[in-house]
Amino acid sequence: MMTGLRMLFVAGLVLLCGCVAGHAPPHPNTLEFAELGFDLPKIDRFRLDSGVRVFLQEDQELPLVTITIMFEGGSICDPQGKSGLASLHASALRGGGAGDRRALDVDQALEGIAADLSITADTYGTLLRFSVQSSDLAEGMGIIADVLRHPRFDADGVALARERFLENLRREHDQPALVARKALISTLYQGHVLGELPSSKSVSAIRREDLLAYHQNVFMPGNMWMAVSGDIDRTSLSALLSPLLEDWRNHAKPPFFAVEPLPAAPSPCVMLVPKDLPQTTVVLGQRGIDKSDPDLYALRVADFILGSGNFNSRLMQEIRTRRGLAYSVYSQFQVGRRLPGLFVAGAETRNASVAEVVRLMRREMESLRKERVSADELALAKESLINSFVFGFADSHEVVSQSMRLAFYGYPEDYLVRYRDRIAAVDADAVLEVAQRRLLPGQQTLFLVGNPDRPDLLSDQLGMPLKTISPP
Repeated sequence: MMTGLRMLFVAGLVLLCGCVAGHAPPHPNTLEFAELGFDLPKIDRFRLDSGVRVFLQEDQELPLVTITIMFEGGSICDPQGKSGLASLHASALRGGGAGDRRALDVDQALEGIAADLSITADTYGTLLRFSVQSSDLAEGMGIIADVLRHPRFDADGVALARERFLENLRREHDQPALVARKALISTLYQGHVLGELPSSKSVSAIRREDLLAYHQNVFMPGNMWMAVSGDIDRTSLSALLSPLLEDWRNHAKPPFFAVEPLPAAPSPCVMLVPKDLPQTTVVLGQRGIDKSDPDLYALRVADFILGSGNFNSRLMQEIRTRRGLAYSVYSQFQVGRRLPGLFVAGAETRNASVAEVVRLMRREMESLRKERVSADELALAKESLINSFVFGFADSHEVVSQSMRLAFYGYPEDYLVRYRDRIAAVDADAVLEVAQRRLLPGQQTLFLVGNPDRPDLLSDQLGMPLKTISPP
């Protein structure tokens, strides 16, 4: 699948052999490599009678099977006043027992077959990842079927999951970057469920009955997607799954599965969260794009050049390398799966240099909007994006699970196959045009977490109203 990796390995052997033989190895700049190859293997897709969608990639190199399972749901379905329900459900599902087994019994049963199980929730779904030796797959899937179909949500397991959740929220208060990002999300998505983030109050309000109701509404075979890779074929997998799932019934999805559109974006402003720190965290943000936006590929290239390309980016070169004003500075366009994601640019800098860093960040954005990028910048960005894409599929399970996720979110079937060509087709004009449409520094909200010098002057210096909000 990746001939480039083999070429790199061969090149390393050449260098090693040259040194051993007493010959001077060639200079790295003179080495030539074949272009990284990427041939997407054929994924076997089928649907069980129960409605479960299965994506299978056989790989008999090792006697192992890895499974990723997704259910549509996630935090987008959290009820008002109970933000965090999907995440607490995922944790309690893993640690609350299943079927006839209490939580400790589930752990011991999994440990007895050297199996690993994790359950998490994100914005639009709940994700289970399970791995086991192929000889123990039947026993392992019996445990998974109990977890999916007969969760216990024992009181001690729910209490432990809740306490861990609350402790994580408390610890986040001590991380300025997280405080700034969460405050930015709450502001940019105000009035929508995406902006209602978990709090100690909302998590404490969730009851066992809420967990059971969420599970009943979300966990059904017609809402289940499964990616399987490893030492198993379609016939054996179907024969294993069918008796475990055949009597599992589907029902109508509740109204909360309909994703509400976003309200109008708020007016830009400067938000200051005072904290007695030697440096200030700076976060600029605006709403971005979703997966269906035609600007997707040009925007990935533009963002790499601006700030997601690490030391190759303009923000890093200008603010860190040339001026030494920040250790880390970045930008990122997060592509939303169903609704527009977030564009964020951030840095941490001395309290005395906050206004200067913000001005420089805005200046680099404006430069990208006004002038075409150089041929060298463009070539490096496209080459880096294409190569990182190829290296993202180093194992068979990543290929099949990514294929499942793309189908789950409704991406075009040829998305993976054509991704590199679409990135390669981006030119300087496309970068300029997408920056003008999508990169809007004058409409970005700014969050500061720290103790910047002369906060009373920031409003005039940055040209936006300043609001001070209490730290969490």
